[in-house]
Amino acid sequence: MGLQQERAIRTRRLMLKSAAEVFDREDYASARLSDISARANMSTGALHFHFANKEELAQAVVSEARGTLWLAARSAYERTPEPLQALTDVSHTLSQLLCWDVVSRAGLRLDNDRSRRGRERFLHGWHASVRRLLERARQEGSLAKQVHLQAVTCAIVAATTGIGVLIKGGEAERTRLAFTGFWQGFLPGLAVPELLGRLNPGGTDEVVEYAVAVSRYLPFAPDETVGPERTASGVG
Repeated sequence: MGLQQERAIRTRRLMLKSAAEVFDREDYASARLSDISARANMSTGALHFHFANKEELAQAVVSEARGTLWLAARSAYERTPEPLQALTDVSHTLSQLLCWDVVSRAGLRLDNDRSRRGRERFLHGWHASVRRLLERARQEGSLAKQVHLQAVTCAIVAATTGIGVLIKGGEAERTRLAFTGFWQGFLPGLAVPELLGRLNPGGTDEVVEYAVAVSRYLPFAPDETVGPERTASGVG
């Protein structure tokens, strides 16, 4: 990859982060391209060179957020063999990432913003993931017999997504407590008695921390920096 292409990638990612910060502060309808370009320290014309309009920019933020959130979810899932604990860990991972990563947070909200007819891909993807983990728990004998898969899937998705869209930056501890409280109340009705004592409603710390760390959005990746810009960026 040439130097010019590397800089173009960094510029695009910085524009996405600037756009996410504006979309996170304003709703989609109120956000202005002039505010986004000013935050990115570039002209509106330069912004238009990369994105034709506000909707195209919003969709790019959503796409970036989806990739980041699903990488985080998979990272947590792959490190937790028990499906109900995996479900708990994934939810904590996503919630913590939403607290720290403005691109993920803005992307989730934009995807559910009816003023731009968001496609709700996060919601559909999360619903499918929850359902698959519950089905696996049933196959492995860790899910209580009385659990109705569709009803419980809908309840978990509604509750966790509802908390998720209300998350603000810098509220990691409060968010962790909210999800811990949810799982403390919900897991006793999901798990068979002999498993319940081994489940941690607060999430597995090392799993959540690792998944967030490897997935958290950066305005550019460390291996895309060149020369003195690496030191100046604070990434290294």
